[in-house]
Amino acid sequence: MDTETDCIQRHPGVPEACGLTTAEAAAIMAAGVGATGTHTGSNAEEYDDAHNANLPDWKRRCIQLYGDCQTQDWIGAKSCFACFERCQGQHIWPFNRCRPKDEQR
Repeated sequence: MDTETDCIQRHPGVPEACGLTTAEAAAIMAAGVGATGTHTGSNAEEYDDAHNANLPDWKRRCIQLYGDCQTQDWIGAKSCFACFERCQGQHIWPFNRCRPKDEQR
């Protein structure tokens, strides 16, 4: 697991301890569930990024969130690719610019 996910799990209910908002922590954990295939539901698809196993965790997360942004029509995203590029530069997804529709800020 990556350090953000570890931090969120060590401080449940206190995402500020990890430098995250509640929405960012929820999205990171949701992405982790999608990546591991531990989510439930008949419409759920398992995300397999084994082909990216040699990449750093932050880059794998950027790639997965870019795909989620594209397929789930996230809000605040003029361009999912612009958010992906920012993620590559900062090593963290810009949830203030691109986030799931169900996230409230």
